Amino acid sequence: MAAGARRAVLLWVLLTFLAMLLLLPLPPVTADCPLDLSGSNFTLAASLCSKKEDRGKCCRYINAFIAVSASRYANATGNLGVPSNLSDTCVGSITQTMQLYGLPQNATLFCGFGTKIPVHYECMERTTVGEMLQSPEFENVVQNCEVPVSGEADCRKCLNADIVYLHHLVGTDDNVTLSICRDAAFVALTSRVDAATTVNFARCFFQVDGLVSPLVSSPSGNITETSPSPSSAASPDQALLGLPQDGNHHHPYHLTLIPGIGIGVTLFAFVVLMVLVVLIRKKSKELDDPDNLDKASSKAFSAWTTRKFQQGSAAMFRKFSYKEIKKATDNFTTVIGEGGFGVVYKAQFSDGSVVAVKRMNKVSEQGEDEFCKEIELLARLHHRHLVALRGFCAEKHERFLVYEYMANGSLKDNLHSPGKAPPSWQTRIQIAIDVANALEYLHFYCDPPLCHRDIKSSNILLDENFVAKVADFGLAHASKDGSICFEPVNTTDIRGTPGYMDPEYVVTQELTEKSDVYSYGVVLLEMVTGRRAIQDNKNLVEWSQIFMASESRLPELVDPRIKDSFDFDQLQTIVSTVRWCTQKEATARPSIKQVIRLLYESSDPMHSGFVEALEEEEFEGRGRTNSKGKTSRSGDVIFHSGDARCLASSSSTSRSHCSRTFLLETGSPQSPPNMYSL
Repeated sequence: MAAGARRAVLLWVLLTFLAMLLLLPLPPVTADCPLDLSGSNFTLAASLCSKKEDRGKCCRYINAFIAVSASRYANATGNLGVPSNLSDTCVGSITQTMQLYGLPQNATLFCGFGTKIPVHYECMERTTVGEMLQSPEFENVVQNCEVPVSGEADCRKCLNADIVYLHHLVGTDDNVTLSICRDAAFVALTSRVDAATTVNFARCFFQVDGLVSPLVSSPSGNITETSPSPSSAASPDQALLGLPQDGNHHHPYHLTLIPGIGIGVTLFAFVVLMVLVVLIRKKSKELDDPDNLDKASSKAFSAWTTRKFQQGSAAMFRKFSYKEIKKATDNFTTVIGEGGFGVVYKAQFSDGSVVAVKRMNKVSEQGEDEFCKEIELLARLHHRHLVALRGFCAEKHERFLVYEYMANGSLKDNLHSPGKAPPSWQTRIQIAIDVANALEYLHFYCDPPLCHRDIKSSNILLDENFVAKVADFGLAHASKDGSICFEPVNTTDIRGTPGYMDPEYVVTQELTEKSDVYSYGVVLLEMVTGRRAIQDNKNLVEWSQIFMASESRLPELVDPRIKDSFDFDQLQTIVSTVRWCTQKEATARPSIKQVIRLLYESSDPMHSGFVEALEEEEFEGRGRTNSKGKTSRSGDVIFHSGDARCLASSSSTSRSHCSRTFLLETGSPQSPPNMYSL
């Protein structure tokens, strides 16, 4: 009886689906969209979009194609993108065009074409080029983006001016609006320049090359006509950048596209029907046999990962059952926090061990990818100041990560929760050193090096002794070549946390170890002031500038709750470190090694006394020594080696020794600006 009912339901679903398919009209292809992407190098974009690891670069190319086409449209109309009533038409038409040229069907979906990459730009109620050009401070962008933008220096200058303008106009909270306004700024800048200059600007703004198809680009870089026929050949600007051609002219492929679409839809319908049949039958079998749930979920993990789990020590890392997790969390009632990908519970197992269990919100494709990434990463990371992974659970479409339990919660809670006593000044200094050691391990002693990408106070946890450990590696990634630590990411998916985010990232979409250093500088400032990264709609770094500009106003920065217990010399060093770490240009920021040296020198009196003794003996007559272990020569600041307390707080790994924290680096950034004399 049950089998007969399932067959009836299956037949009804199939007939309903087929009827809907036959009733649906074919999508319009020759719609009245004024944007024309002819001449765009879709071949290169299609190649990138077919590889999962290149999705970020794929999205940047799509973004650039649309922005360049919108720029030429603005040249003719003065509008920032097409009118809003044509948005859906253009999105559908361009999507079909991209698929026709080989881009995968899901490329426009995961890039957010139509939402995160719009064809109608409305930037803070500005919809025309004139409104953008007249907006406050945009003139500064125009001056810094003077034609030609050739070379990395010119590009960086232009991008930095754009970042400052966008942050002033939009703020730092709304990442989607930031992206839209960035594209609107690009269109406004390029709406009155020639085709080659527009492509050059796009290369800078979106960090992409090869936007021009080889078929329409000569070796010199000039655009050539694609057809010798005067009546059918487009102008150079039209052929490349999407100016609509004469209203009576139609693309040749439009004449054959509708029959092709019809055949494609028919074939697609049969494929969908067959897949639907298979899925329904498979689901029916799973419902009849609950054991299949566990088998299906286990397929989400790679063979490599499974072998690694089996090779690990059962005492240190193991797989937990769903039943164990449920019992240890008292039926999931012991909530202690929530993160971007799940809820965190306190769990106590029958052997008395206490851990933290993170339950993933949903088992989507992204969730599984993040889950596997986090397990593979954390299972091989071992450091005193990184939260240790104890195990995992994957059953019944559930995903759990089991971490060591951190009794004192997050740094954010300790700084900002009304019911908690504020950490002392010395505790905050030690937390800063602990976090810096964790980042040093990730940046220099992992193979390959790692960037965390989301350093913030809520991702810094404190154990029962207030030892700080960095958590949440859901955003961490490794460098591909093992030496530098950045990877292009989805240009429309601005990741990280507002207030802590590297200002260069909004435009360049590149995260390096210097992005972690910027976020670390914000956390350092947050600990000094007791203020949130964004409070009262003010960015903490910008809010603090007036106090950091004058040595006499530095005490006003300090958290009022500990204003009577801070060390002024240490405060000077911390403020100098913050200024150095939060430089707008990444190249001007220090490495985390240099930060550690500054912190150790300011925090340990033994260290300063030891350095002074060495200087008196070895550098007699070469310069005067101050009380903080620095020698002044012509106004420069020289950092000394030696670290009396690094055995207590340095990275605890076989590749990480005491001496490494004071290795001087060649070619490193200059000393912090306006370094106060201690």
